[in-house]
Amino acid sequence: MEGNGKRRASVLTAGAWLLTACAAAIATPDSPEQTTATRELPPRVREDVDAITRQLLQVRDADNELSCTRAVENARSGVETMLEVGQRNLDGGYLARADFDRMAAPLRTQLEGLTLADCEGATGERREFYRCMSSDYNHVLACAKAHR
Repeated sequence: MEGNGKRRASVLTAGAWLLTACAAAIATPDSPEQTTATRELPPRVREDVDAITRQLLQVRDADNELSCTRAVENARSGVETMLEVGQRNLDGGYLARADFDRMAAPLRTQLEGLTLADCEGATGERREFYRCMSSDYNHVLACAKAHR
């Protein structure tokens, strides 16, 4: 079960990554390894990002049947999108390289663990995470948060 615990922790790390990449991706130069300043979002844009993040954190369709094929596809797509958003934030100067690297590594690890075999063998909260991800209306972050 230790492997499942590690994977579950990775799902939660993925959730933290989205919050960082979307809402707080506007890193401040407070870490010693950060060598470049990052750009600030205008207040209105920051408000929009915060509103979008709050929406993404909500499970929309909680009562759906487990479909491992769909769940894995949705979860992998969500993690891949988080990595892409992080890369765009890095490229745009809104996220420092050290912050991106620190958050992208666990996401890439999480992506490797999101497999059909993992879903089919999942029990407990891990199974509930996949059941949540079986809905096209739920975001990987919301499901990770709901099923720790």
